[in-house]
Amino acid sequence: MQPLKLDLTGTTALVTGASRGIGRAIAVGLGRHGAAVIVNYHANAEAAQQVVDQIEADGGRAWAVQADVSSKQQVSRLFEQARRHLGDRLHILVNNAGGPAARYPLADMPEEAWDECLAVNLKGAFLCTQAAWPLLVDGEGRVINVTSISARSGGGPGMAHYAAAKAAMSNFTRACAKEFASRHITVNGIAPGVIYTDLHKHGTPKQELDDLRTRIPLQRLGDAEDIVGAALLFCSRDGSYITGEIIEINGGLMMN
Repeated sequence: MQPLKLDLTGTTALVTGASRGIGRAIAVGLGRHGAAVIVNYHANAEAAQQVVDQIEADGGRAWAVQADVSSKQQVSRLFEQARRHLGDRLHILVNNAGGPAARYPLADMPEEAWDECLAVNLKGAFLCTQAAWPLLVDGEGRVINVTSISARSGGGPGMAHYAAAKAAMSNFTRACAKEFASRHITVNGIAPGVIYTDLHKHGTPKQELDDLRTRIPLQRLGDAEDIVGAALLFCSRDGSYITGEIIEINGGLMMN
């Protein structure tokens, strides 16, 4: 058996929400294996530049580009700038930007919170995938959507907006896989479980995290680096016959 082919030299990638957490880890992983990477961020320019610096320190090429992916105008600008850096050929799109702004019991959830969560987590992926359509390379393109265990579990307390958005993201992934199939472009999803990023560091009470840890068969919370391997598999030559799939990365939590 030949080793997994992970040389991405000569490929181009755009990762949304790449200034921190899972997006950052995927962007750095792609850069480390040879891809030239657009590091999209919403507000934290300094953190995005740190990702660029890390990729360049590893011998890769990267550029930070600001955009709110829930805005069609800003997504258009994001892809215009991506084309300036990468040219007219895009090999990898990672729709990672997202996360709930705040938790709300359903009875108290403001309409604006619902709309904002679905806009960032779902509409953003739609806008970016649509913008990437003419740039993705036939026979070589890869689209990866970061969804969540919440898509199947319904999420934690106060997370109805996030769970609904991520459930839709999973089905959006399958729908896109069908549409891109004629161009031999694959579309897959990654559904992280409890990954100890800012979402949980600042948004989940310690007692709830401790309770979750005891329910995870592997007895630990996930790390952003735990997600990178699946992304690299989808992008590799050996992943070229995988499409319409959602890989669950949760330490076995869905078994409980």
